[in-house]
Amino acid sequence: MKSEGLTEQQIQCFINNGFIGPLPRFANEVLLTGALKVVKEIISNLSVHPLHRRYSVHDWHLVSPVIEELVTHPTLVSCLRSLAGQDLVLWRSKICHKKSHETGTGWHQEWGDFDREEIGNNIPSLKPKCRDKAWWNLNVWIALTDVEIECAPQRFICGSHKKQYRKTMVSMPKYEFWRDLFLECSTVEDIVQRVNNLALVLDVDTSAIFHDYDWLGEPYEEVKAYAMAKLEKIMVKKTFWVNDDDADIVTMPISKGEFVIFAERTMHCSLANMSNKERLAMNIRITTTDAEIYSSRHINDTFDGSILNIS
Repeated sequence: MKSEGLTEQQIQCFINNGFIGPLPRFANEVLLTGALKVVKEIISNLSVHPLHRRYSVHDWHLVSPVIEELVTHPTLVSCLRSLAGQDLVLWRSKICHKKSHETGTGWHQEWGDFDREEIGNNIPSLKPKCRDKAWWNLNVWIALTDVEIECAPQRFICGSHKKQYRKTMVSMPKYEFWRDLFLECSTVEDIVQRVNNLALVLDVDTSAIFHDYDWLGEPYEEVKAYAMAKLEKIMVKKTFWVNDDDADIVTMPISKGEFVIFAERTMHCSLANMSNKERLAMNIRITTTDAEIYSSRHINDTFDGSILNIS
């Protein structure tokens, strides 16, 4: 893809549908392979993020030059400027990892200030200067591996960015992002480590789960059941049921290096990973420079809605 940005036809498609993709690969093989290597090391080692001071899949573009080079590529920036103007800021990145045979992600959209209200928090990450501005919170999803139909591709509902979908309260295991938390926990110690390091459930503080429980010497299944019982008591918000038969849905297999841009308000989800390989991608969020980012830091609240240290 040339670096002139999106065509008028592509821009109109985005306006109508709330997403555009898959768009052609822009990075060379060396850059993609380098980024994939870094990402695999982070998730396999549960690497502590030096800025957030705990394990996190967020914001490694602030640490890794290779990831930074990938997510700030001139071709990618030109496409985003075609939609939201010249003055943009990359305010968050995330490693998207679907293990082999992991369940899919349910339908969801971000309509507000990215405050993570759906997991019981209320700490706005973004405060746009003008909410009537068309695209003040854009999302980019870059495939680091080939994503075939059986390998958890993304799905989008055309035009859903024009409607706020209703949410309902459910227990944590019914949450859109719920997955088998114990796929990589073969021992009691694995469970305890992930619970204490906030690596069991993404963006949820689980550090107190075992405070009143002596897990030493307990069988694996009992410790797992105890943790699950604690999580089931946490109430979260879930997007109300979407009838797939009534929606204009696009399922998007995507090749390594290709990408999709979508508005945060666009309803999206992913299928389950039915393959024998993991699916890896980088996700970045873009806003305009006049938006206030992490405003809570001005009142000495140094944790955002995802429980990340932003000091």
